[in-house]
Amino acid sequence: MTLYTVDNSQSKAARVVGFAYLFTNALCIFAEFYVRSNLIVGDNAAKTAANIMASERLFRLGIASELAAFAGIVVLTAALYVILNR
Repeated sequence: MTLYTVDNSQSKAARVVGFAYLFTNALCIFAEFYVRSNLIVGDNAAKTAANIMASERLFRLGIASELAAFAGIVVLTAALYVILNR
């Protein structure tokens, strides 16, 4: 049986993973459940377009939160690589 010790870099990466996981989940939940539910109307493209034009700031905030979530996922992936690379 081989015992592994935890390096300092792995410990820091574990903290980054925890923060990135919570950060990306919060952003994705906001973008998917709040923004989309307020803007998108199923089977009615005209109403969806009208909703987007009426609340342009919410639409832009949804796009920004999706982009920030994707960046967080890249950080999460890199930190998980550091932790699991042995």
